[in-house]
Amino acid sequence: MVGTSIRLSWPHRLWNFDKPYRWNGVSGGAGVGYNLPASLGAALANKQHGRLTVSFGGDGDFMFAPGTLWTAAHHHIPMLYIVQNNRAYHQEYMYLTAMAARRSRGIENAHIGTTLTDPNIDFATVARGFGVHGEGPVTNPNDLAPALKRAIAAVKSGQPALVDVVTDPR
Repeated sequence: MVGTSIRLSWPHRLWNFDKPYRWNGVSGGAGVGYNLPASLGAALANKQHGRLTVSFGGDGDFMFAPGTLWTAAHHHIPMLYIVQNNRAYHQEYMYLTAMAARRSRGIENAHIGTTLTDPNIDFATVARGFGVHGEGPVTNPNDLAPALKRAIAAVKSGQPALVDVVTDPR
């Protein structure tokens, strides 16, 4: 696993990151749109060693640099990218609702510019449009394991893959 844009700590509890190629860290400056391109760079470095490269990213972060998928497909860089699709720039949404509550204002407009709905984005279709193997959107937990197996098989065959996993909006 090389990266996560959603500040997850659980990977560090599951995997041993004792070698530099096992984790590329975070942007350092809380930069948006960092994870997908940075993870692809790590995947390119891992390619020559035959390492399975996996990265988790948020849907909002993905929206800043989706063209990275074309680069992955064009240069045949194998990587599994899992999108946590909560259909929002949710950190901003939560901040706006907290500020509205603090100032005794309504939250009815907090969704403007912070949600990714109407229409919902199908990241698997976006991936396929760039020539990347796409799975999802996965909305049923029972469908996740088969989608991951198919995506991992695609990556092991030398191509990039993306799994769009719809999650709770929090």
